Amino acid sequence: MALLPLAHKGFFMHYRLNRRQAMLSVGAAAGMAATTRTAQAATRSSRKHAALAARLPIRDPAFNVHTLGRLEGDLSGKVVYLHRQGRVFGLRPGHGPELDNYGRLLYKAEGVSVRTSRLREDGAVVDKSRNWLFYRDPVTGEFLSEFANPYTDETVPVPTFRAGITGGVSTTNGPELAADFPMESTAFNRPMLLDWNFMGDHVWIYRHAFTRWREGSTGSYRTEMTLDCWVCRLDDVANPKLTHIPSTYSWTSQTEWQSWLRMKDEPGAMLWRLDGVLVRSIAELPQDFVEQCEKVLPGHLSAPFES
Repeated sequence: MALLPLAHKGFFMHYRLNRRQAMLSVGAAAGMAATTRTAQAATRSSRKHAALAARLPIRDPAFNVHTLGRLEGDLSGKVVYLHRQGRVFGLRPGHGPELDNYGRLLYKAEGVSVRTSRLREDGAVVDKSRNWLFYRDPVTGEFLSEFANPYTDETVPVPTFRAGITGGVSTTNGPELAADFPMESTAFNRPMLLDWNFMGDHVWIYRHAFTRWREGSTGSYRTEMTLDCWVCRLDDVANPKLTHIPSTYSWTSQTEWQSWLRMKDEPGAMLWRLDGVLVRSIAELPQDFVEQCEKVLPGHLSAPFES
């Protein structure tokens, strides 16, 4: 009789062990099935977005003009604000053994483009804008009114940059700008074609140009290379109902020394990198930036555009 409980206990333990193993097996099978379903869903999504990207007429200048207009502004005609901030570097390759002689962070920059855009009947995008930026100390973040130039050991007054471009038209044959100074660019008089890079459900859209203009203050010519990049959702690009494509924006530029730095004939160049996002109201801009705008350029943020 004493053997029965032991036999019963052993049977029960054996049963529990097998049941646990069975549950683990069921769990593992369920996990594998879920992983398989996830992988299948990812594959379907990847194929879907690849097919969508293949259908976009990215070699059509008219499609590129329309896309650019929806990235840079809102084709509904509403006023929008492209806020940008970033860093400005000085470059002097080959000047001395120290790395600081090659390149250094000079200051930060923060600016805004107040813009209104509309789609013309012929497919061109017409915009009006006001653009300006301020400079900040790279360590303290304070807005600069003067700058100690490390290359010349001279302290110079810092201007507020206000672009002279007040309007423009983007056509299938490149941009037509209304500017108050002479300008030429590799973007002029050639088909408007952006550079597209698809990665899953997102797309990177690039535009580059080499531009030269004459400064009104000095009469001298300046040359610049610029690279614009917008990162956005592929579905938004393909949605014709959107008058604006939400995106993050970056602008990279290599250009000559700014004239207010008083570099004279010093060799070297400047490297700019600004990142930004488009917002729909002044309230969405950084408060200290808005306060600086009202202090230096009162009324510029809220002033209406002339019709």
